[in-house]
Amino acid sequence: MDVRSILLGFLMRRSMTGYELKKAFTISFSFFSGLSYGSIYPALGKMEREGLIRMQAEMRSGAPNRKICTITPEGRKAFLAMLKEPFVFEGAKSEFLTRLFFFAHLAPEERRSSALSYFESVRQVKEGLRQAGPEIEAKADRFQLLCYRFGLRFFDDLSRNIAQTVKALDKE
Repeated sequence: MDVRSILLGFLMRRSMTGYELKKAFTISFSFFSGLSYGSIYPALGKMEREGLIRMQAEMRSGAPNRKICTITPEGRKAFLAMLKEPFVFEGAKSEFLTRLFFFAHLAPEERRSSALSYFESVRQVKEGLRQAGPEIEAKADRFQLLCYRFGLRFFDDLSRNIAQTVKALDKE
């Protein structure tokens, strides 16, 4: 899903600022997709020019002014059309698997160290996802919960696969 579609999806529920969009994304599924402030604001500007959203300045005393983004009827149509498109397998791209393919060029201790380093990075992401659980569980609808739980299983499976790889490397 591209940045535009993700932002429109959040705006289907309610109007939000760029900051609120980033926060909602971070809490919801930053573990499954990448999105940054650097991509949000240019996308919002383009979406406004395309008539998919409307931005309205909100003047506030004692606090910085902010722009509230609201999805337009055209934006709703565009989002729903994207959501109904057929799924295409994204392909499994993995920097770890690419490097593992060439591990013959490393010494055994370098192979193990590299695999353990990857295992630790996955563990940290998985832990972050688990820590976000209570907030996600409290605010998510049933489909968002399905996504969250799918992610938990995904990282559990990935961890098991890496552990099996480390075990195989240890047998060298």
